[in-house]
Amino acid sequence: MVRLRQVVFFTLLWAIALIVSEAFVGAESLDFRDDQIRFYPAQRMGDRILIPFVHPPAENEEVLLLYHHTDLVHLRRLQNEPIMPKEMANPRPHYVYGPVEGRLSDPRAQFLVAVGKGITSLLRWRAAETMNTAQSAGACMTPDKDFSVTGLQVLASEELNTKFYYLQSTHKVIDAVQDSETSMKEIVGMVRPEGSCQVLAYNTSDAYGLHNTGTREPVGPITGIIELSDGRSLERWLVLRSAMHEVWGYTFIELRMMPSNHEPKRRFLPEDRA
Repeated sequence: MVRLRQVVFFTLLWAIALIVSEAFVGAESLDFRDDQIRFYPAQRMGDRILIPFVHPPAENEEVLLLYHHTDLVHLRRLQNEPIMPKEMANPRPHYVYGPVEGRLSDPRAQFLVAVGKGITSLLRWRAAETMNTAQSAGACMTPDKDFSVTGLQVLASEELNTKFYYLQSTHKVIDAVQDSETSMKEIVGMVRPEGSCQVLAYNTSDAYGLHNTGTREPVGPITGIIELSDGRSLERWLVLRSAMHEVWGYTFIELRMMPSNHEPKRRFLPEDRA
């Protein structure tokens, strides 16, 4: 009986681990507006963009690269057969795309790609570096007691008349022997025109990576804002560059301009690293 219980216990552990691993492997894209627009992670190889599509988009679908600043660069497929990137530890098929016009000047290796039918008019992308940066922090952006600021990002959107912030603070460790010592806290939020603050996501961790608290999706610096509109309805999503258990990617947080008691929707897209 004891042995049977052990077998059942380890089988459950294995099943849970398998589900978690498949969640990361299978989370290849995020869909929005009833699958009208899908976002994929992608990586750069020279002037080519490698995208891990299971199946390439249909001929009537657009493939747009969310570039730096406010650019949405149209991509075209360069070859019919996928390639297996040799530099990846566990390579998987990637389809090769390139910009329709011009060359890529951004040295970053990771990108977001949007795919869908007629989405050029539906999608607007505003990267963080295009927004006005304010160095002053509001009252809601002050660290907790005994914490000191180690990172602060305040982005002011004139169009939305709203400030978005990312705060990273570290505990002034006095006794490093304490196992439950909290060493870092990350907060992402927004300051409304009337001055009220709303925390959109946060995470705390101790010096040993234990006793973590906060939102399920990871927290990190702000990458930009995605706006999806068909003229009748509008969605805005704040995009963070974040990591979950050493798996890097992008966290999408729904932005509601009107105050709400409900938690904002949050979704995580793993980076393209097999």
